[in-house]
Amino acid sequence: MKQIVQFAAGLFLTATVLTSCGSGDGISEQKLLPVRNGKEYQYINRKGEIVINPQFAQASIFREGLALVQLSGNEPKWGFIDEDGKYVINAQYKSATIFREGLAWVVKPNEAPTAIDTKGEVKFTLQEAEFVCIFREGLAAFCIVGEEGNHKWGFVNKRGEIIINPQFSQVANFGDGLCAVRNDDRKWGYIDKEGKIIINYQFDHAQSFEKGKAIVKLGDKAGVIDKTGKYILNPQFDELRIDGNWFQVEQNGKYGWCDKDGKLIINPQFDNAYLFNENKLAAVKSGENYGYIDKKGKYVINPQFDHAYSFNSNLALVENAGKTGLIDRKGKYVVNPQFDDFSWDLIFYINSGSSFHGHGYVTTDYFNINAVVSAINFDAPEGFTAISTFGDIKKKYDLEDSKFNKYGTDNEVVKNKSITNDASYSFHAIGKAFDQKQVRQGSGWYSYYTTKYDFNGERKPVSYSYEIYLSGNGAGKEDLLLSTIESKLSGYTKIENARNKDITDYSDDQKIISLSKTRKGISLSFKYLAE
Repeated sequence: MKQIVQFAAGLFLTATVLTSCGSGDGISEQKLLPVRNGKEYQYINRKGEIVINPQFAQASIFREGLALVQLSGNEPKWGFIDEDGKYVINAQYKSATIFREGLAWVVKPNEAPTAIDTKGEVKFTLQEAEFVCIFREGLAAFCIVGEEGNHKWGFVNKRGEIIINPQFSQVANFGDGLCAVRNDDRKWGYIDKEGKIIINYQFDHAQSFEKGKAIVKLGDKAGVIDKTGKYILNPQFDELRIDGNWFQVEQNGKYGWCDKDGKLIINPQFDNAYLFNENKLAAVKSGENYGYIDKKGKYVINPQFDHAYSFNSNLALVENAGKTGLIDRKGKYVVNPQFDDFSWDLIFYINSGSSFHGHGYVTTDYFNINAVVSAINFDAPEGFTAISTFGDIKKKYDLEDSKFNKYGTDNEVVKNKSITNDASYSFHAIGKAFDQKQVRQGSGWYSYYTTKYDFNGERKPVSYSYEIYLSGNGAGKEDLLLSTIESKLSGYTKIENARNKDITDYSDDQKIISLSKTRKGISLSFKYLAE
C-alpha cells in the first residue's frame, strides 16, 4: 500500500491517460469501508464490524449508493452492489468506472465504452473512443487514436453528443466551467465548455480549477492562477496542492503550508504530508514515522505509525507492522490494526477527495473485425486473379525487380499495411518471378558457369497469401477472426487438409482458400485451380 499511496501524494500526474480521469469528489463521511484480509475484500463499518462478507478481488467506496466491485475467481468481471451487498448491476463487465453524475462507463468483452445509469440501463456507446473518463460538470473526456498513432482528446455530454471534438494531446478535469488542455507543443491553457480557449497556452503543466483557483507550473516551479489567468501566487514552489484556503507546499523534498499570499504558515519540514481537507489535523511524516499536527504545526498525535492517512470525519486510517486499523482524534485505536489493506480507492478518497485512477476511466475492448475482413478481397486478393502476372503486380505497386525474390518463391509485395489500430497485414505472391539460365564465363581451362536471373513479367504466381497481424484489442482474438472469415465462405466446401490438421481448406470451383493461426495472427492463402 505504501508505494501507491506515496504516488497518490504526488502533486502532478504525468501519465497521459490518467490526467483527466480523477473524480475530484467532495469528501464525506464513509459509513462502509472496503478492507482486505488475505486475497478478498470485504466491507466493515466504522466500528470494525463486517457488514458485507469477503468476496471481492477489488472494491471501491460507495458513491451515489453503489460501489464498484470485481469478482474473485477465474472470471474477474466488474459489477455494482448496494450497501446491503446485493448486486444492483450484475458483474458482467470487463472493465468499469465508478458512478458520477448518475452515469458510469462500462466495457463488455470485445465492445466499446458504454454509458449506463444506476439501474444498469444503456444510454449510449462511444464506438470510436480508445479511452473514456468519468463525467465532470456534465462532460466526459474521451480520446481517439489519430492517424499517426497519437491520442487526441475531446469531450462528450451526457446524451452522447460530442461537444468538443478530439483535438488536444492531453486534458485535465472540468472545474468551475474551465478545463486545462495541452497542445501539440506541450503547452497548457484552459478552455470553456464550448472548447474556446479562455486562458492561452503558456504553462508547462496545469491542474483543474477548484473554487476559482488552479495550480500551474512554469518550468519546475508551481504557482496559482485565478480564472482570468492572473497569478494569485507566482511560481516559486517545487510543488503545490490546494488545501482549503491554504496551500500545501513542497520545497527541497520537505512539506509545509502557506496562506493565499504565499506566506509560510507551517515551514516545510516534513518528509511527507497529506492534506488537512477541512479537518483540524493533518498526517505528516518525520523520520521513519507518521503522526498528526494541528494548523499551528504542533504535534497533537506524536509520530508512532508506520503510515498514517487523512481523517475521514473523526477517524483516520493508520498502519503498523503491516496491519491497518482506525484511530480517533486523540490517537486511540477504535479498530485495532488487523487488516492487510484498505482499498486504494478509499485511500485516494480520504486523502484528496478523488477516486483511485483505475476506477476513473475505461479502455475500449472493441476490435473492428468487420474492417479486417472487409480488407480481404476473397474473389481476387488485392485485385489479382488466376491470369494475373508478376508484371501486373510490379505495375500496380510500382516495384523494382529487386523487390521480388530472385532465389525463391515467396515474394512479399505489401508489408505491414495498417487496417485498424489493432490489425495490419502483409501480402505475398507465391511463385518464381525470375528466369534463370547457366551462362558460361571465360574460355578454355579458365571457363566456368554462373547463373543469370532475369525478371519475367509474364510469369504467373501459383498462389497468394495474406498474413494478418493482431495487436492491442485484436491480440488473442484469432479464433474470433477466423470464425468471422469462415462465415463469409458459406458458398465454399470445407475440406480436410491431409497434410496439416492446423490448416482448414475451403474450395469452390475456382480456388482453394486455406486458413490457419500464426504466432501473431492468422494466415490466408489463395490457390487457383485453373485459369
